[in-house]
Amino acid sequence: MQIKKILNEKEIRDIEKLIEKNYGCKINLGKYKVFKTGEEKIWIVEKGVDMELCKKLRCYAMGMYFGKLKRNNKIKLSMEGAMMIGKIAKKNVAVIDEGEGMKFIEGENVIASKLIGCEQNNFVIIKMNEDILGVGILRENFIENLVPKARRINF
Repeated sequence: MQIKKILNEKEIRDIEKLIEKNYGCKINLGKYKVFKTGEEKIWIVEKGVDMELCKKLRCYAMGMYFGKLKRNNKIKLSMEGAMMIGKIAKKNVAVIDEGEGMKFIEGENVIASKLIGCEQNNFVIIKMNEDILGVGILRENFIENLVPKARRINF
């Protein structure tokens, strides 16, 4: 994946507004260099990183995958993005118990014990106690697991 575009301050503020709208919290992405790949994936790196070097290397060698922009003004956070946002999020947070947590990290769909400002068919941050486990989609009676197969843990 090559860098398609390094985002300017206005575009970064637009992503911050999108996060505030979807997750009810403010985050300052202005302290990072933010760039986008052709697949609308958002990556962040420290400001001190040489972007000319970033352009030559693959972006996954230089930064942290934060999330993917989706249509309808939604953002699907990566696991790392969910961990950054999840501690302060006030909307679209699904709390699960430990039994469901084990199922979730194994890649199964789960049922939330508590929903905080969640919208149907929207991305939700999965939280167990104080731990952020990842992201899912809230469906009618369950949460669809979006943990990549490579990051699942089988017991």
